[in-house]
Amino acid sequence: MSKKRISIKFAGASGQGINTTGLLLAKALNKEGYKIFAYREYPSLITGGTASYQLDVSNSQINSSSRYSDILLCFTAESLDKYFDNIKENGILVYDFKNYSFSQEQETVLLKKNITKIYIDSKSIATDAGGTEIMSNVVMLGFLWKILTLETDILIDVVLDFLKNKNIDLEAEKNAILAGYNSPSYRPELSKKFDLPQTDMFSQKSLIMTGNHGISLGAVAGGVRAYYAYPMTPATSIFKFLGDTSEETKILVKQAENEITAVQMAMGSMYMGTRALVGTSGGGFDLMIETISCAGISETPLVIFLSQRTGAGTGLPTWTGAGDLNTAVKGGHGDFPRCVIATSDAISGYTLIQEAFNIAETYQIPVIVLSEKQISESLFSVKSLPKESEIMRGLSEGENRYELTESGISPRWVPSKEKKPYIHNSDEHTEDGTSTEESNDTLLMAEKRMRKLSLLEEHLPEPKLYGKSTPEVLFVGWGSVKNTVLDVIEDRNDISYLHYEYVHPLKTKTLEDFIEKGTRIVLLENNQTGQFGSLITQETGYIFKERLLKYDGRPFFVEDILDFLNN
Repeated sequence: MSKKRISIKFAGASGQGINTTGLLLAKALNKEGYKIFAYREYPSLITGGTASYQLDVSNSQINSSSRYSDILLCFTAESLDKYFDNIKENGILVYDFKNYSFSQEQETVLLKKNITKIYIDSKSIATDAGGTEIMSNVVMLGFLWKILTLETDILIDVVLDFLKNKNIDLEAEKNAILAGYNSPSYRPELSKKFDLPQTDMFSQKSLIMTGNHGISLGAVAGGVRAYYAYPMTPATSIFKFLGDTSEETKILVKQAENEITAVQMAMGSMYMGTRALVGTSGGGFDLMIETISCAGISETPLVIFLSQRTGAGTGLPTWTGAGDLNTAVKGGHGDFPRCVIATSDAISGYTLIQEAFNIAETYQIPVIVLSEKQISESLFSVKSLPKESEIMRGLSEGENRYELTESGISPRWVPSKEKKPYIHNSDEHTEDGTSTEESNDTLLMAEKRMRKLSLLEEHLPEPKLYGKSTPEVLFVGWGSVKNTVLDVIEDRNDISYLHYEYVHPLKTKTLEDFIEKGTRIVLLENNQTGQFGSLITQETGYIFKERLLKYDGRPFFVEDILDFLNN
């Protein structure tokens, strides 16, 4: 890769503050003017196991992670063992635990790859500086900061600002950072291992935000007044963000006793004219499917945020994947129109959640907004948020709530004592909402509802092409894979990428044009069976001859794409 980047990974046990340490580094590097992408790995344990926080850092936009790290900082022997093989040539290994015995095989690798290993007694350094052992993390941050040859002022400001409202000795924190920075373990040749260009500190700084931050801010901008959910990784952080800001936004944040209640509260709120969002992951979404079907036949707007993880059942509950597309597109008994939208990063989350509510209310259908753990919890550098979308409620007066119309969209008004009442019925019904089992009534109403899907498809955009229009290889995908391909495209002028945000209903003209040209086309997905490719085959008859699929709980790293192209 010619893009100037270095990868820094903190690794240790859950409960050791690995995430906080990585976040502090991200904030400090952002203030220095660097672009970052941060990726987390952690087990489904409160304490123990092995967790990591990797930052890929560049002086230009960066969207994804490397498989390897230039600097690995380990807080446990287990984490060193786990990530040792992923240290790059000429890399640095820093560890802070005594009595670790490197095997002969490890010593051979260290020598062959010219990896420098450094033991730093961060706990003793922290206590000698007047702090406590828990401050060992900022000792390691200070030592890393010296390797990066950056001045300490910004790092100290970021750490102290983060801790200012906590019952912590800030002076001791500062001294611990400086003690790590000035550690005699530092040698100038460590800093010469990296060639990361300097940045302009006085240029406009980026925002750093996760995909779930984007969803939350987009919900606020889109007029959401209530958020309902039962906590389920990786959607849970929306709870914290909207809860922490509820005094300012006046959004009602309610934890339901289960996902069935949560989605029904959202549907009830939408029926009464309140924009309400419900969030979940795969297992919780399964419990919501009956309500989605109810919203489909009763033509009640409904928006569900579904952040995916890996596997059937509980699977890998804290790891990423994109295997819930089939259930998002097809889950639910009977036939009814719906829309499925897929985010890819923080900005798309911000814009698409607003669009989801406009579609749900305009077309009176359920809309499922897909994300992935890799999107929901990763940290993106964002220049600025786009202008908020115009809110379109789709409300109109009429004689009958389910009037048979050419477009399929019937009048919809908010129930109130000033408005004419109507029957809101989950049975099949006539135009005024009265239940019916007559053949002709059933056909007319079912066909009316499905006409909305054809109308929606007409108004949806074609997928976006990244790269040139005549590539040697065209990747086709959705979700987080976009970010990895974009980083590769910067260094390869022979590939392009066709990215789908609207995955149902499906627009296929742009893709079919490439098919007709005989372009080499590769399906790229984070699931085992190529679910999106199957949807395309169902719509077009085209069968992908090449598929690059990943389903081990990890996202696509840039090396995954490069290895495929080179081999």
